[in-house]
Amino acid sequence: MGGCWTRQRLRDRRRAESGWYNIYVLKATIRPDADSGPAPRHVDRFDEALQTVARSITQVRLHERLLRSAGVRLDRAGATLLFKLSAKGDSLRVTDLAEILGVDTPTVTRKVQQLERSGMVVRQTDPDDRRASRIRLTPAGRRTIERVLRARRAWLEQLLQDWDDDDLSVLADLLSCFAGDLERDLDEARD
Repeated sequence: MGGCWTRQRLRDRRRAESGWYNIYVLKATIRPDADSGPAPRHVDRFDEALQTVARSITQVRLHERLLRSAGVRLDRAGATLLFKLSAKGDSLRVTDLAEILGVDTPTVTRKVQQLERSGMVVRQTDPDDRRASRIRLTPAGRRTIERVLRARRAWLEQLLQDWDDDDLSVLADLLSCFAGDLERDLDEARD
């Protein structure tokens, strides 16, 4: 099925549904009580859609397709590390990268060494602590991650090309609100 569901088509679809969102995802929902109203159903539909999105965007084959499209030879962990360095700006300590990536420091150290050998990153002595080093992108590393980001952007634009501009604006607004709520919840859980 191509294109998007306009608001009217969504309303028509909701009326036609028997109350359950029927897509090819694992149903990990609890059937709401008859008196509980529509909210649990919406939460279930949202959860199922979120599972589909999360599973789809983390698939290895999508990652490989984007790298091929970008003309880049880089593994998933390397691309993720370059992306985090790019997103965080200047430079980061290995321990900070490990925390951001949710992996242990030796894992990041090995990946940094590999990226150093390929000319994507460099180590510099941390001016605040001479015992530590900071990792930063080289111009080649910055060009590489920019190519990957352009490929991802082109992929998203292709997926969304049939969406109505108003619907896309609403989706972007709501998804941004949800992303903010999710980040706040995860940050609070860490504290």
